[in-house]
Amino acid sequence: MEAGVRVDTSGAFCPVPILEIAKAMRRLAPGTLVELVSTDRGLEADLPAWCEATGNELVRLERRGTHYVGWVRKAG
Repeated sequence: MEAGVRVDTSGAFCPVPILEIAKAMRRLAPGTLVELVSTDRGLEADLPAWCEATGNELVRLERRGTHYVGWVRKAG
């Protein structure tokens, strides 16, 4: 999946991954696809909840070994 922006928060824990994707989303145009990479297993619950609360679309969320990768499309 080809993202317009990649946010890598590997090594950081809650709430950093969500804070970083929120910060990235603020400066992007609607429809932009963002790839979020994290080693925080809490992302499996946090990212879907954040997307639901903000109206952004969770396109996909998967685990790759010790990493979690989520793709979110900015609402608008």
